Amino acid sequence: MTLDSNLIFWPGLAIVFGIPTLIFIPKEQYKKFLIFGFVLGGVVDVLTIIIIGNMLGSFSYIAGPLETFGIPVFIPIAFTFVWMLFLYFLPVRVEFLIPYVSGFVGFAVMLGFIQQNLGYFKFGQGTTQSLISQIISFGIWFSVSALIYRIYNKKLSA
Repeated sequence: MTLDSNLIFWPGLAIVFGIPTLIFIPKEQYKKFLIFGFVLGGVVDVLTIIIIGNMLGSFSYIAGPLETFGIPVFIPIAFTFVWMLFLYFLPVRVEFLIPYVSGFVGFAVMLGFIQQNLGYFKFGQGTTQSLISQIISFGIWFSVSALIYRIYNKKLSA
């Protein structure tokens, strides 16, 4: 891993997830999804990195100059965009919710392993234990986010 690729990868990841939000989310609704994405995606990601990553040592990012306090600057931005898309396309019918959440969990876990294989992310435990903990943590995170969004969206719509 060179410094140049590190400087391109993290902002590139945020851009790759940010462009679809501009394409798919209507301008009138963008602010609402930006707020939900920021709180449920970006802020929770920072707390997860601080508590589970930095304090407990379960994982660490390798971001070089693009990090502060062990938190890559562009990761919370990317997670904000991912959560915006997740919440925007959230199915209304409950029977579609489980496969939808499972798909995003699988995507997030896959992205973590791709980052590890590229040398930008490091698990603190073995691969199997990390896989199980990622599936559980992302499963809880996406499920609770969907529940919070549904509750508050009903209150905002009323």
